[in-house]
Amino acid sequence: MEALPSDAPIRQVYPADLFPGGSYAPLPRGRVRYWILGPEDGTKVVLIHGVSTPSVSWKAIGPYLAQNGFRVLIYDLYGKGYSEAPHVPSDATLFVTQLALLMQYVRWDAAHIVGFSMGGGVAAAFTASLPHLVAGKTILIASAGLMETTVECIESKVELSQTVSLQSSKVALLQYQELRQLQSSELPGYKRSLASCFTDGPIRGLQSTFDKLANLSVGPASKPLEVLIIHGTDDGIVPYEEANKIKARVPQAEVITVEGAGHDLVLRDEHWKIVADAIVHFLED
Repeated sequence: MEALPSDAPIRQVYPADLFPGGSYAPLPRGRVRYWILGPEDGTKVVLIHGVSTPSVSWKAIGPYLAQNGFRVLIYDLYGKGYSEAPHVPSDATLFVTQLALLMQYVRWDAAHIVGFSMGGGVAAAFTASLPHLVAGKTILIASAGLMETTVECIESKVELSQTVSLQSSKVALLQYQELRQLQSSELPGYKRSLASCFTDGPIRGLQSTFDKLANLSVGPASKPLEVLIIHGTDDGIVPYEEANKIKARVPQAEVITVEGAGHDLVLRDEHWKIVADAIVHFLED
């Protein structure tokens, strides 16, 4: 997106300065767009977006956490938004390595990890693979990772969700739908990366990863990992039963159910603050 003209439609929907403190990290697999919000001495938190909507997913929750005293790192996954799309499979290893190198670049020794949708799979894989970089807590919002449906079924669900968003009266949701379409038509490497996410990405097949979270010590102090699962009852992309499947493998996890919420619970006016307050309470507890 960086190479597109400043007046390109996609940059109007998702401007590079959507959040303050933005910059690029020149990582080995490509440049990564990131932002750091909140006080320098705040508790460090990383927010990981999902498969089709980049960091604009955190437009409300990111600043809210910063206002509550957290130091927040938001970034675009490879192949999404302003980050480059390397010519490699978009699998868990790629995304885990991306975050590890980004944290090293910004000089963060450890942080709490929050993942939404496919970002939940990334968060789980990161926590299981590099527990010393996790400050103590991992939060999984509408998390993928254990889905057993076919690739075609998952893709069709995402397409359907975009159609439903078009029918919404919420201007913000219409903009997010437009962003997904614009990424597909204007962003180099987006279609290739998205297709690889569906076939290779941390959307399914992470059974052993979640099993590791059940008895994992994390962070410099090697403390038992704490896990929070947040999921909406009306999620048509990652059904609510996925939360129960994760809970069965990670028995210490706390589950917060958001009644009536769909997969876009981090975006919708009626749900995002419920999610944000749950994050704040869990991290401050």
